Formats: sequence, structure tokens, C-alpha cells
Amino acid sequence: MINNLDFAEHQLFAQAFKYAPIGMALLSIEGHWLHVNSSLSQILGYSESELAELTFQDITHPDDLSRSIQLRERFLFEELNTYQVEKRYIHKNGFDVWISLTLSIVRDESKRPLFFMAQFREMSSTKERAGELIEKVEQLESFLENSADAIWMVDLNDTILEVNPTFEEMFGWSQKEIKGKKLPMIPDFLWDVMDKIHQGIKRGETVVGFETIRKRKDGSLLDVEATLSPIRDRKGIIVGMTGICRDITRRKQAEEELKSKTEQLESFIENSADAIWMVDINDKIINVNPTFEKLFGWKAGEIKGEKLPLVPPFLQEAMDKIHQGIKRGETVVGFETIRQRKDGTLLDVEATLSPIRNRKGNIVGMTGICRDVTPRKRAEEELKAKTTQLESFIENNADAILIFNNEGTVERINATFEKTFGYPREAIMGMEWQHLPIISGEYLDEARRIFEEAENGQSVVGLEMIGKQMNGESLNLLVTSSPILDGKGMQDGWSVTLRDITNWKQAQELLQNSEKLSVAGQLAAGIAHEIRNPMTSIKGFIDLMKAGFGEKKKYFDIMSSEIERIELILSELLILAKPQSIKYERKDIRVLLSQVLTLLDTQAILNNVQFVTEFKPGVTHIYCDENQLKQVFINFVKNSIESMPNGGIITIQVNGNSQEEMLIRLTDQGCGIPKEVLSKLGQPFYTTKEKGTGLGFMVSKQIIENHSGQIHVESELGQGTTIEIKLPLWSS
Repeated sequence: MINNLDFAEHQLFAQAFKYAPIGMALLSIEGHWLHVNSSLSQILGYSESELAELTFQDITHPDDLSRSIQLRERFLFEELNTYQVEKRYIHKNGFDVWISLTLSIVRDESKRPLFFMAQFREMSSTKERAGELIEKVEQLESFLENSADAIWMVDLNDTILEVNPTFEEMFGWSQKEIKGKKLPMIPDFLWDVMDKIHQGIKRGETVVGFETIRKRKDGSLLDVEATLSPIRDRKGIIVGMTGICRDITRRKQAEEELKSKTEQLESFIENSADAIWMVDINDKIINVNPTFEKLFGWKAGEIKGEKLPLVPPFLQEAMDKIHQGIKRGETVVGFETIRQRKDGTLLDVEATLSPIRNRKGNIVGMTGICRDVTPRKRAEEELKAKTTQLESFIENNADAILIFNNEGTVERINATFEKTFGYPREAIMGMEWQHLPIISGEYLDEARRIFEEAENGQSVVGLEMIGKQMNGESLNLLVTSSPILDGKGMQDGWSVTLRDITNWKQAQELLQNSEKLSVAGQLAAGIAHEIRNPMTSIKGFIDLMKAGFGEKKKYFDIMSSEIERIELILSELLILAKPQSIKYERKDIRVLLSQVLTLLDTQAILNNVQFVTEFKPGVTHIYCDENQLKQVFINFVKNSIESMPNGGIITIQVNGNSQEEMLIRLTDQGCGIPKEVLSKLGQPFYTTKEKGTGLGFMVSKQIIENHSGQIHVESELGQGTTIEIKLPLWSS
């Protein structure tokens, strides 16, 4: 049953067929007239009923009949579907009628021929036709001459008949050079292929727009797009071939560049370390790259054609507004937001969104590039926390802190600095180090050394100095300076920490004085014995002098000598017991040790101990506090005497041959120190003596370290102990 649409189309075709201004006819496969219109009846002079009794062979001019039959066979063998030809028909009144015939065949779905449909246009008179033919020839010649494509014509032997100027320009051969010769522009490696194509053209085939390679006269190759078709005479017989060729080298290069860029872009998308996705204008996913799959957990096949699933619900409204802006042509670069993975976890990301445009510039979608910045955000948060901690550490530190830039200008001080020295923050900020009012004049050179070393990237640790408060009072300071480095390891300034050790110094002095008094008390018995002997002599001589015996001058000399010895012993004892201010002076270590041994000589005699001194040639003077060093040597020598209750030898060696330090070695033959005790030397109140305090070695060690020296103790049970003291040879 024919539906309304099919019926309407059928009616429209019937009307167009009936009233067409040209002749229209439907013919059977055998050539019978099935249906004709009135225009054809007028052209041929036969009515529709008269033509129904005839075939097309009956009214075809005899000279054109064989060609018409050949044409019909080609249609039936599917070589042709449509064809146009000029031919003659015999009018009902007997004269020839020139017709331009367009013939088409109608086939069913199985391609079986059903009928022919023909259009007949009556041609002009011979004179008019000649004029039209001349005009067509001129048009054809103009087309050949002015065509932008290279055109050539060859006969059935592939011999060149004609080429146009574009051919000459494109390939380099003039028509005169190659007319009558074989086609020269086919490369040798393509001759077999082209020969097969030419054979097809000679059978009536047409090859349209195929891409191949052609050779120029200079040997260079061109990419071309060619169309080859047969040349027929008026009887439809193939007499040659024509070729139309267009240079597409630039287009091919452009295509290769486009292909290369496309491959690069695809490679970039596929191998990008960032997640990339593309959506259409309706926010439906077109494509995602492997990094997207890895980062968010969705496979491309799961979400293609779906809405973007990675925007958390609480951000959807904000993202919709951003997407609307992108669709208006905006671009959003490097904004930080949150995205959701397939498993529901959230990521901190940095995203760039931009529109996708077609070749006309119309926006057809959106692309997004997304980078996971969760580790960076965490690092930033950790850095922020550490910075806050550092800021808090500096500001709330119990020590005064100054921070300088590389030019030596104060950039920061903490609250403890203000509290310790009394200067307000604004008075110190921006001040150069050499103008700082907290530096005492006598310590300016020492401060300069600290800052010079800091500028050179070196640290200074635990240097003692005297500083001044705003009210003029002095403070004992322990100074530590160290460089500040930036993230690249380059120095960005330095910091100075000032610890107020005034109370500590006072406590140290009290401790040392206490130890001095303890030593003095322990020496009292020996000193009393030492003084009793000369006093007995003096008393005896006085009694003799009263009785009038002996030579009085001799008595006076002995008495004077004994009194001088008493004065020497008492002066050494007073020096040890009396608190004195620390004063560094250049002293001879030999004299200093001799004075110490004089003080301890009586105790040594009482314990059957002998002193042996060895002073090697070399430097003998050092800068020191004489009283403090005497206290150190008294402590160590007294300990050695007490460790030898049965007597022995204490050897004292001094070696000043080194250019940097002096070595003083004390060796005894005492009972020695156990290893477990040796490791605890220097701890306060730790002692092996029944009445000891444990402070002697600690104080002595502190004194040596205050002189920038070192102490090293070696000992074996039953073998004795060796104490090595190293003191620098520079002045303080």
C-alpha cells in the first residue's frame, strides 16, 4: 500500500513528467516505448499511442543504430548508469531530427535493470549547431589555456596529443618537447600501477581525484591529485585519454604537519602527568587521558557520554557558574579547588579550564587540565605550621635573639631582647651591627670577629662577652652566632643569640671560691707544720740572743730567711683563698707551676712524694688568669699526692713546641681511677674521697674550658694517672 508521502511524490513526478518542456519517455529494457509526454510527441511527430506500437530502433537513424545498440548493452552490463549523446531520429514526416539524448537506467534493489528513463532535447539547425560547436570549442580551448590544473591528452598508444600551459609550468616540459611522445612524468616505480589504470580508462572507466606522485623535468617529485577519463568520438568510441592534475605538495606537507601536530597533541594528552578531560557543550565527557583514570579512578569507558562525576556536591553550583563563563569564551588558569575521586576521597587540585572551538571559531565544548596538589598543600600547611612554630620559638625564647640580613642590618629582635637590654624594638630595627648600643667598647674587636665569621657562613658558639643595658649596667653574655640559609642553601643573613649568664657567672665564682677555701682548709695542717719549723728556729735563736751566746749576725740571717719563707707560704695561701677579679695577663707557666709546688711541697714531704719537672725548650708564656690556673694545678697535684699514701713521684712536663697550643702533662704513681669512675669525672658532688665534695675536678675543667683549653685524663688501677692539659697560645 502506498502511503500518503509516497503518493504525493508519485503525483509530483507524474505532473513533472507530463508537463516537462523537454521530451520525456520511459522505455522497456528491449526498447519499447512505455510512456511518453506531449513534448516528445511534438518533437517526433508521433502520438503516444503510435509510439506505443514502435521501438526506439524503429525511429533511430540507421547510421546511429549500431552505436545505440552498443550503448544499450553497456547499460545492461552495468558499465553505465547515465549517458548523454547526440543522435538522429526519423520524424514521422521522414526528415532527420537531431536530438541531445540523456539516458538513465532504473534498477531494483538487486541491481537488475527495470526500465530506461530518457530525456530528449531537440537541437538547433545545422548553422546554429555549428556556431554553438565553435563556441564550445573556444570555451574548451579557453578552459585548457587558463585552467589552474595541468591538463594533457593522449591517444590509445599513450602518445601525447596536447598539454596546457599549466602542465608546462608544473612539470617543466614544453608542448613542443613532448608532443607525440610517451608521458614522461610518471616515475619508474609507478609505471606498472599506472599501466593498469590506463587499461581501465581505455575500457571506459573514470578515475577521479586519486592521489599519486609525478616527476618533473628536473627529476624532483610532486604530490598530485589526478582525474583520468576516456576521450570518445561522436559515436562514443574511446579514442584516447585525458588527465587533469593538481599539485597538492603544499597540501600534503600541511597534512603531514597537521598529522604530526595531531600525533604530538595525542601523545601529549596520553603521556601528560596532568589529568586531562574534554566535554561537549552539554558537559558530557568526550574523552579522558590515562592520568585522569589513574588520578580519579574512573576508566574512560565508564564515564564517556556522562556528566563530569568529580565535582563534589558542595562545589557544583560554583563550578556551574565557571563552566558558563568558559562557554562564553573565558579561560580560567591555575585555580585551586577540590575534586572527588571514585572512592569518595577528596583531592586538592590546581585546574585550568578553557573552551574548545571548531574551525569556524564556535565553542563546541570544554577542556580541563588538572594537577594533584595535595602533597604540595600538605607541605605548605606543614611549612606554615613550622614557620609558626619558629616564629613562636624566636619570639618566646628565653634568650635574646637578633636576626641580621646579609648587609649586617638588624631585621628582627625578640621580646626577650627588649626585656633584657631595655631598648624598644623600633630603636634597634634597621641598625647596623657595629652601631648596636649593647656592645661594650672593649669587646668591639671581638664582636667584629663574630660578625665577620657569620658573614663568611661560619658559626661561633659559646663565646663570653660583656654587654650593656640601656640603663648602663653590664651583663655577662654567652654569644652564639650562625648563618641563616634560604631554600637553595644560599646565605640569607645570620642570627645571634645572647644568653644572660650574669647570675651563672656569679654562681661559678662562688663555687670556685668555695673550692678555694676547701683546698685552703685541707692545706692548713701542712702549712701549720711548715710554719712551726721556722718559728721554732726563730724562738730558739731569740732565747740564745737573750742569754748572750753565739754570733748574733749569723742568727739574724737565719731568722730573716725563715721569716721570708713564712711570708712566701702565707702569700700563696692568701692568693688561693682571696676572691679576685678575673684578669688575663701574659704569664710564664714555669714560674706559675714553681709557686704551686712551693705551696704543696710540705704536704708532699709529709707523704714521701717527690716532684720532677721537665720543661722542654719552646714557648713558656701564655695569656691566662694566674689565680685560676694556680687553683687548677693545686687541685690536680694535691689529688696526685693523696693518691700515693706510700709515696712516689709526680712528674710535671711542659711542652710549648707547637705553634697553636701548649701541652702540660701531670703523671703520678698513685692508685689509679676505675673506668666506671673515670667516665663520671666532672659531675658535681661525685667523688671517691671520704670527705670530698666532687667539685674540684668540675671547677678545674670549667676554668680550662674558659681559657679555650682541653683536659684529657688517662688512668689504670694500680698504675697511676696522667692528666693532659692543652692551652692555646693566643691572647684573649
